[in-house]
Amino acid sequence: MPQSKLSKSKPNIILVTTDQQRWDALNYNRPGTALRTPFLDAMAAGGLNCTRAYTTCPVCIPARRSLLSGLHPQTHKLYGYQDGLDWEAPISCPETLGRNGYQTQLIGKLHLHPQRKSYGYDHQIRVESPNDRGDTILQNVNDWAKDLKRRGIEHPNHSGIDSNGRAARPWDLEEQYHLTSWLTDRAVEYVTEYRDPTRPFFLHLSHWAPHPPLIPPQAYWDQYANHGMTPAYGDWAPDLPWRPGTADTNAIGPFREDEIEDMIRGYYGLVTHIDHRMNHFMSRAFGYGSPRAHEPTVIIYTSDHGEMLGDHHLYRKSLPYEASAHVPFFICWRNMDLKPGAFDGLVSLEDVTATIFDLCGVAQPEQYNSELEGRSLVPALRGEKCHTRDRLFGECTGVGTHNYMIEGPLKYIWFERTQEEQLFNVLDDPDETHDLSGSHKDLLPNFRKHMADYLKDRSDRHYDPSQCVPCNNQPPKVFWEKHL
Repeated sequence: MPQSKLSKSKPNIILVTTDQQRWDALNYNRPGTALRTPFLDAMAAGGLNCTRAYTTCPVCIPARRSLLSGLHPQTHKLYGYQDGLDWEAPISCPETLGRNGYQTQLIGKLHLHPQRKSYGYDHQIRVESPNDRGDTILQNVNDWAKDLKRRGIEHPNHSGIDSNGRAARPWDLEEQYHLTSWLTDRAVEYVTEYRDPTRPFFLHLSHWAPHPPLIPPQAYWDQYANHGMTPAYGDWAPDLPWRPGTADTNAIGPFREDEIEDMIRGYYGLVTHIDHRMNHFMSRAFGYGSPRAHEPTVIIYTSDHGEMLGDHHLYRKSLPYEASAHVPFFICWRNMDLKPGAFDGLVSLEDVTATIFDLCGVAQPEQYNSELEGRSLVPALRGEKCHTRDRLFGECTGVGTHNYMIEGPLKYIWFERTQEEQLFNVLDDPDETHDLSGSHKDLLPNFRKHMADYLKDRSDRHYDPSQCVPCNNQPPKVFWEKHL
């Protein structure tokens, strides 16, 4: 077999990100459901699977800033969804790798402004959405829609299914034209035809799915016809009826049961489609006879945030709950002497860049000395003791503007508008069905102290521990005050 000219000293890096994939939307993380992710499960099982990985701002653009730079929202200063913002990244993973000999390529979603700004990528294939928004200011670049138009498909998504809605149905074109398939095919082309074989490469394959529109190809829609999966409802969730007229994009329910059934069906159909396309990509890129088969290569898989998917009568992202903030995160490899296993330390998206730098022999930026910023997971990959952080801080402005903090098994949540607090043991109660804020008030002072210190210099938050009100296992008024 012909050997690659690539030096063995630096591994190829493949970063695969999905959009809106919750932690348990990987069967390996929560076996026993109807979800099918056999290929991703095998990758996670054969690598380092991070069981406690979180996004520190569970919405697209801030999370992607952290992915690109390894910087926490407290540092890059974006705490919620705000499109159209110019940003001079003080640290850029692809730019840094490029200066250290890597060829860098983005395929898919970046969601940073302006769309053609390189942020250090040598080349980009950009698709922000399955909706063709060529006549808009913020998302007029869509290389997928442009390619399909060349093939005579004038509008690739004319189903009327909203990019933030709960409605679901099968994709109405051939599977090869689906965005997940198309992006994977571009990644195969890059690795097999367009990369420089004399240099290590950094490929960021950035999927839109399973973010709505919930329109998987027909075969994947059919797989989940009788899925039997239902949302998790905490005993603190309200006992309210579905309200006719609830908008399709509304983040706060309750929602219709048949609507939830279809929503879950479409969402998990998209996840399984990603699983199969990852199998296709790895087979084509590194399969039998490939000149790349002997190259050292690291694959990192994660998501920018999760999806509530009806849990606790809530939908979409941005919230502090496990379904929204807890994400899949695993690292696997080829032709490298690393140690598989599970890692249960607190991990965040900031750790992606720090780990990549360490793997590639790049010095860690001085900003990473703060506990908020990225931490390398390479010690864990070597089977050594690895300490990431004692506590993890997250937040998001928007629906239920909040801050959250995780320390040990406990997650503390504070909602700014109502000053309400919740407390969950997320190890014993991963569905967050029981709020401990009323029954374990003795635990709150520690969290209040650290949260007050975290927010002490913030002009956009007004945190006063004396004004905090435990929800005491009752529905947070921040969501349902008008209906309770």
